[in-house]
Amino acid sequence: MKRLALLLALSAPLAAQAGESGLVVFHGKCTRCHGADGRGKAIFNTPSMLTSKLSAAEMEQVIANGRAKMPAFKAQLAPDEIKAVAAFIKAELKP
Repeated sequence: MKRLALLLALSAPLAAQAGESGLVVFHGKCTRCHGADGRGKAIFNTPSMLTSKLSAAEMEQVIANGRAKMPAFKAQLAPDEIKAVAAFIKAELKP
């Protein structure tokens, strides 16, 4: 829990750059499988977002359309939310 609080505290000023909605969407939709720090969860065998080689545009496509076991989110998220969360991941989640 301390990690999440620290991540949120450190991410807050930076989230404005990627769009606050990116941070909100990430914590609402992505952390369940990818973890609050984006490193993935062994129990779900999810990949780390920290080492992803995907561009922001490629990440948007994966978020919208899904990949492997990851579901598509295009029916749940608006295009600007998808773009914001991809930008947040690329800009804020670093190894």
